[in-house]
Amino acid sequence: MKKLLPFKKWLVFFLFLFHTLAISKEVPNILELKYELTQNGELLGTVIEKFMTDETGKYYLESATKGIGLYALFGDRQLISEGSISSEGLKPKRFEVHQGNNASKNIVADFDWDNQVLITRFKGNETKDNIKNKTQDLISYLYQFNYENFEQSMIEFEGTTGKKYKKYQFRIIDKKVVLSLGDIKFETTLVQSLAEKDGKPETQIWLNNKLYKLPIRIRYQEKNGSTIEQNLVQANIDINGF
Repeated sequence: MKKLLPFKKWLVFFLFLFHTLAISKEVPNILELKYELTQNGELLGTVIEKFMTDETGKYYLESATKGIGLYALFGDRQLISEGSISSEGLKPKRFEVHQGNNASKNIVADFDWDNQVLITRFKGNETKDNIKNKTQDLISYLYQFNYENFEQSMIEFEGTTGKKYKKYQFRIIDKKVVLSLGDIKFETTLVQSLAEKDGKPETQIWLNNKLYKLPIRIRYQEKNGSTIEQNLVQANIDINGF
């Protein structure tokens, strides 16, 4: 049975789960998360993420960003990740990026694990990169945190954005950060990316401590000094997954 909860009722329900369920690496069969997306406090739109698994261990992950007002003119962005789940976490098989109705901006990346090669197709060009076992994509890496060892000071894995293949490095800043959503306070772990050689500012992610290490807040610092932030505001949960 799928439980759909409005924001306030969801907060109470989620808090109940945090205090009654043991820490688990088994994600629900179906999980839908809704985030509000802001820039310097101004609402840009929403991000809806859907995570689904089946009895064979395969997963399907979709992230759809929909702008409002003037930001809607840029078109919706959709990220899709498909693959399998093992004891080490997510193992993507295919990653897609779609931006609005402009097919020329579509990106498709196929993971050839047998040959340890990532094949990316964009604007008629094809590139190949050698990959390691823990390689993630731009959306799967957020759910990979659920399978990482937080006893270490650093979490590392390779990943593709579609246009770029790079190393993700996150330093664990604080394991007990209290984060408020509405009137409810949650205990989270704050991780922060290391600065890259090109000078790209850091990304900060607040991960829930009690259930699945789900991202509660994601903050991106732009090069121009602005702040992009995603805050979780609603969750639809397949209760059979608990």
